[in-house]
Amino acid sequence: MTAQWYVHDILQPHVLPLMQRLPEAIFQQDNARRHTERVLQDCLRTVTTLPWTARSPDLSLIENIGEHLGR
Repeated sequence: MTAQWYVHDILQPHVLPLMQRLPEAIFQQDNARRHTERVLQDCLRTVTTLPWTARSPDLSLIENIGEHLGR
């Protein structure tokens, strides 16, 4: 997955419209290389994002939820 693909196929059609309908929402993603590229940062400039420490899987809420959903 490239940053360009992520922006055009995920963020623009799905995430940004949802975030516009939920103005109080905060968008969270990890610091994977593609998530820190300029094209992606430019796309998210109108969205409130949660700062995220690089390489901190123990802080990822989705990791814990995913484990429970797998059961």
